Amino acid sequence: MDTEFDMLMARAGITVPDERRDGLLAAYRDLRAAVALLERAEAEPAHVFRLDPLGGA
Repeated sequence: MDTEFDMLMARAGITVPDERRDGLLAAYRDLRAAVALLERAEAEPAHVFRLDPLGGA
């Protein structure tokens, strides 16, 4: 994943300072994990809950 991160930063023209690289790489890993969760959720059926307003109007 380090290589992928480096490639994306280079493609975007971003120079990551050495002292910030570890933190940014950890954040990138977390984001990739979150995206994977969202992609799996896409396959789940959607449910819509509709509540009647107070008073039953």
